[in-house]
Amino acid sequence: MGNGPRHEKIILSSIDVFARTNYEKATTALLAKEAGIAEGTLYKYFPSKKQLFLDCCRYVEGQLLERYREIYRVTKDEPAEYLRRVARSYLDFVVENPAMRRFLAFILNNTFDDDFRNELEGFIKLNVDATEQMLRRAQEKGEISRKLDPRAAAWMFVGGYFTLILMSEIGAGEALNPKYLESLFQAILNVE
Repeated sequence: MGNGPRHEKIILSSIDVFARTNYEKATTALLAKEAGIAEGTLYKYFPSKKQLFLDCCRYVEGQLLERYREIYRVTKDEPAEYLRRVARSYLDFVVENPAMRRFLAFILNNTFDDDFRNELEGFIKLNVDATEQMLRRAQEKGEISRKLDPRAAAWMFVGGYFTLILMSEIGAGEALNPKYLESLFQAILNVE
């Protein structure tokens, strides 16, 4: 039915429901009730609960990518600074949006579902590829060591993002401290 305000309201309330319960317990009746709509109306927007869930995934991914695009616009000629700001923006996002953080943790813990895994794999590949490209540019500019393997570092960088989510979800909230992120950044990129 399109991406209007009602569509976004359903997505946001569904992210909260999925984060609070889980995929199995989040019935379409509950999802509709939380969105303030009739269950039949839910199906006008989303043909199935799985499609709604995947659209929620894409919404969260889109929120992050929008942040990254804005950072790129400002720092495109400073690759190491871009990576530093993206890391901080990601940390801010997961701190400011606990339901979206829990939702991402749920996806990470449910990769046995092919559709969920494929969505996550696509998002991770996009992030790893973009990070690797920025690392290569930082090497070309002399901002980071040429000894660094950009592909391996990109995997560590992106893997660190998801580790932050899982750590915070198991009660290690201290992992969300910006000083840890900065030291991880310095260790991976070997920058001062």
